[in-house]
This record gives sequence, structure tokens and C-alpha cells, in this order.
Amino acid sequence: EIRVVIELNFRAEFEMARASQEYNKLIQWLPEVYVGKPERLRNVIKILCGAAKKFMKEKKMHLGPWRKHKYMQAKWFGQCTESIVTANTATSPAVAVKYPEPQFKPRASML
Repeated sequence: EIRVVIELNFRAEFEMARASQEYNKLIQWLPEVYVGKPERLRNVIKILCGAAKKFMKEKKMHLGPWRKHKYMQAKWFGQCTESIVTANTATSPAVAVKYPEPQFKPRASML
């Protein structure tokens, strides 16, 4: 069993409107579509979030919480659980993604 992460809009997840020229050069090295192992993605996220933090600090700009390392990790490694469905050799394998059922908390009356 091999786990794979597929992100169709990978580069755009790290692009910023007012990023420095150095940061934009770094982003241009990213693939538009990411297909790879979760371990490699974790390393890429760590490097890019560190670079974003550094460049935004140099420009004395606020780094939004959605650009921080913890948030970006949660984006790909959050609550989604994946399972691989094996198929016979006549058909290609399919990947099924399961999301946990939403759990609703009963609301207390404000009256």
C-alpha cells in the first residue's frame, strides 16, 4: 500500500499578491500539480511556509493565518482519511476518500 497526495492546484496554494521577487522565484519551481508521498509534502510545506514568513517579515507585512505552517499542514493532513481500493489487473486502481460524519453539538437556548 502506497499513500499518495494529489493536489491539482499546488503552486497557487503558495502564491501571494505582494510577495518578494525572491519568494516568487521560489514558487515558480513548484509544480502546478503535486502528486507525491505525504512525507515529501510535509517537507515542502515546512520550507515554503518558513520562506513565506521570512519574506513577509522583511517587507514588514502581516502573514495571514492561512499561510502559516500549522494551517497548511491541516489543509492536506487534517481530518480526511483515505483508503485505497484495490482492483484486478483488468481495471485501474481507484482511490476512495472518506470524510468523517459531521458531529453536531446540541445548542443551548440563549433565552
